[in-house]
Amino acid sequence: MTITLTSQQTSFFIKNGFLELEGLFTSLEAKKYHVAILETLEKRKEKDPIVQGRDLWRDSPTLKSLVCSRKLSTVALLATGKSTIRLACDQWFPPSYTHAKPEKLKDLLSIQGILCGMLIQLQPGTFEIPEKISPLGLLPFPQAQGSVLLVKPTLLLNWPSISTQLGLYLVVYSEPASVYIQNPQDRAGTSLKQLGYGYGDRLKNETHPTFSR
Repeated sequence: MTITLTSQQTSFFIKNGFLELEGLFTSLEAKKYHVAILETLEKRKEKDPIVQGRDLWRDSPTLKSLVCSRKLSTVALLATGKSTIRLACDQWFPPSYTHAKPEKLKDLLSIQGILCGMLIQLQPGTFEIPEKISPLGLLPFPQAQGSVLLVKPTLLLNWPSISTQLGLYLVVYSEPASVYIQNPQDRAGTSLKQLGYGYGDRLKNETHPTFSR
């Protein structure tokens, strides 16, 4: 299957900072990836769900095949107009995840040089907008199983203050020359130190592969 974006889609993404791609994955594919996430989480001992859900692909061949797939990397390359991008991280947000206020993707991660994020809906059902929610920002919830919401790192994401009952899987791509930085807002911000990184280090191909057109 050849992945492409129309000129209208890329223009919309550039102008508005987001783009929803419906049915990028089949229901069977979505279910497979969701099962892989749950199995990987079960093996980890971290109490903080954000720390537990960071970089799941490192412990799951199934999720590695997803985040390193031509399907996702091609979408990211076309949308950002870059010739080369780097896998920054993946992150599982459990159904209980909330945030006190709208936040930009770039402010939630300890990586400088974020290009885009892909929020993937792996579970069936649709999201119902809570009655009380800030008018600022975009609800980061694709509408159907297998759909992907592509977002710019500067776009405000309006996480509801109550549980949505639908978890979300985030895959993030960055500039080839991305740098590991200190960010107190990133609850999993020290995870890269376990891979030998120090603040100010550039991400390496051995731990964060690159993809080109």
